[in-house]
Amino acid sequence: MTRGRAARLGPILAVAAVVGTGQASIPLAHAADTVTYEIDSDTIAVVDVEFMQPGGRVLVTGVSLPWRIDVPLDDARGPTGTGAQLRADWRRIRSPAKWVTVRIFANGEMLCESVLDVGNATCYGNTPHSG
Repeated sequence: MTRGRAARLGPILAVAAVVGTGQASIPLAHAADTVTYEIDSDTIAVVDVEFMQPGGRVLVTGVSLPWRIDVPLDDARGPTGTGAQLRADWRRIRSPAKWVTVRIFANGEMLCESVLDVGNATCYGNTPHSG
């Protein structure tokens, strides 16, 4: 190998060595709670959904019902901003008696259930509610 080529490869090999060993030193995250979010309705077929997952809030539009997802969270009952949160929005197609139910479970235990016909329903893991 020529001296010039070795000089050019030096930084590349150094980066490869750091990247190759860096991953092994990163601790794996372990969530304390398995959170299940559920939304269903007998009268509304599609909603927009907003929920909390590791890394932040997620918005998914045009979700067909019934809908369910499991996500890991460190503390489902944690404060607003990091704890479990679920919102269904169907305001553009709302009308009386078109009910939607949203639920949050943590490790199989129901934390919150909300049933509304106003076009928007929410649940929070730190605010137990049923009905």
